[in-house]
Amino acid sequence: MGKTIIRGFLAIAPLAITIILIMWLYNHLEYIFGGPIDYFFPQIYFPGLGIIVAIIILFILGLLLNHWVIQALYDWFERTIKKVPLLKTIYVSVTDLMSFFNAGKDKKQDKVVTATISGVKFIGLVTRETFDDLPKGIGGEEDVAVFFPFSYQIGGMTVIVPKSMVQPVDFSVEKGLRFIATGGSPSGGSTSEKNSYDRK
Repeated sequence: MGKTIIRGFLAIAPLAITIILIMWLYNHLEYIFGGPIDYFFPQIYFPGLGIIVAIIILFILGLLLNHWVIQALYDWFERTIKKVPLLKTIYVSVTDLMSFFNAGKDKKQDKVVTATISGVKFIGLVTRETFDDLPKGIGGEEDVAVFFPFSYQIGGMTVIVPKSMVQPVDFSVEKGLRFIATGGSPSGGSTSEKNSYDRK
């Protein structure tokens, strides 16, 4: 009986957690964007209006960032944040994390790699292939920077390794991160996908 209950829990937990997260996000967005409308203009407010307003605002922001003036202001604001120690750490960490997902959409699936270190294979993400803009000694022409996320938690480590130690994996960044985050469990990645490809 105990095993049956556990099996049922494991089956329903991912769906339940997904629903809870969606509801949490919905409620917070509705409160932030819909709350002021409900307070000042209750006659036009209806449930879900906050989500609509949030989508419209994000769309407008995306359009405005294409304008050089707004882009300049954004760059100034970003530089200012990076001067504040605590805010800099949080902002850069979130920006780097989001860049992984952008890389998976904008580039070919060549960012997820395995790096063989002391006979052990580690799965990570290539974050840098050139070091010309960094101080000497960090990396050379034959090196790459690989970020190795930790499973089941936020964090990881960046290692500079020779290109010869790195083998690309035919995983999208999203699937690679999911595979790592779940500790390599069968639900974390597709076994039908190729796990190697020809080097250029």
